[in-house]
Amino acid sequence: MVLVWWGVTILTFVIAYLIPSDPVALRLGPKATPASIALWRHKLGLDQSLPQQYVRYMTGLLHGDLGDSIWSGRPVLKDLADYLPATLELSISALLIAGLLGIPLGVMASNRPGGMLDRGIQLFATFGLAVPLFWLGLVIQLLFYRQLSILPFDSRIDLVLGPPKHITGLYILDSLLLLDYPRLTNSVQHLILPAITLSLPALGALARMTRASTLETQTKDYVRTAWAKGASRMRVQTYHVLRNSLLPVLTLSGNIINSLMAGAFVIEVIFNWPGIGWYATKAILASDYSAVVSITLIIAITSTIMNLLVDIFYRVLDPRILLS
Repeated sequence: MVLVWWGVTILTFVIAYLIPSDPVALRLGPKATPASIALWRHKLGLDQSLPQQYVRYMTGLLHGDLGDSIWSGRPVLKDLADYLPATLELSISALLIAGLLGIPLGVMASNRPGGMLDRGIQLFATFGLAVPLFWLGLVIQLLFYRQLSILPFDSRIDLVLGPPKHITGLYILDSLLLLDYPRLTNSVQHLILPAITLSLPALGALARMTRASTLETQTKDYVRTAWAKGASRMRVQTYHVLRNSLLPVLTLSGNIINSLMAGAFVIEVIFNWPGIGWYATKAILASDYSAVVSITLIIAITSTIMNLLVDIFYRVLDPRILLS
C-alpha cells in the first residue's frame, strides 16, 4: 500500500507540473508584472527543477507539511481539515441510504423473480446506474427547490444560522452532540438532496448485486437441506441465504465507496457543497499543484484502505477464507 501511495504522488506530481499553466500568473491576475510573477515563483519554489520540487514536497509530507495552497493562501493541511468533514458527511449519508435501501430491495426482488415487484426494482436500479449524476442533480434541484420549494439546494446550512460549534466538523453530528435542534434540522434539510443524488448509482448497484447473489444462493444444497430439516423461513433467509449472499455484495461495497468519492466531486460542485471535491475543483482551475497532489494522495489512501477492510471482513463473513 505504501508503494502504491508513493507511486500516486510521483504520477500526480509529474502530470500536474507538465500541464502548460502558470499558477502564479493565474493567482496574481492579468495586471501582474513579470517581475512580481518571478518573485512569487521564487518564493513558492516554482523556479526549481521538477525533481527538486518533488523532493521538497515529499520532505514536507514526511514531516506532516503538505505545503501552502496558491488558491487559498493557507496551508493545504488546514484546507483539508476544513473541507474533508463535509465530504465525509455527504459520502457516509449516501452510503447509508444505498445500503439501507439497496440490500432490502435486492432481497425483495429475489423472493419473486419475474414478478411486478422484481421488474419495478430492476427498472429503478437500472435508472440509478444509467442516469448521469450532473443531470439528475439539476433535475432534483429544479423539482424540489424551484417548483415545490420544500428543500434548499446548496451549501450545508443557512447563513443566518451559521455552522454549529466545531467538534468533529460534521454539522449533523456536532448539532446532535450539542442538542442544537434548529441547526440539526437545517443541516439535515440541506443534506437530503445531494445525499440522495449521490446514493442512487450505489443503491442501484447494491440492489442488482443482492438480487443476483440471493437468487444464486437459494439454489445451493445447504439451503435445500435447511428447508428439508424444517427450518423456519426467517432462519433460512437470514442465516443461510442472506449471510452467504453478502460476500459479493461486500466486494461491490468497496468499489462503491471509491465511486462515492469520485461522484462527490460532481455533486459538490452542483450543490455548492464545500467539501474536498469543491476544493479540488478550485485547486485544479488555479493549477494549485500542492493541493492537487495532496487531494489525490488522500483519495488513493482511502481507496486502498477500503480494499484492505473488504478483505478483512471477508474473513469475518466466511471463515473458510484463509488470509495469508
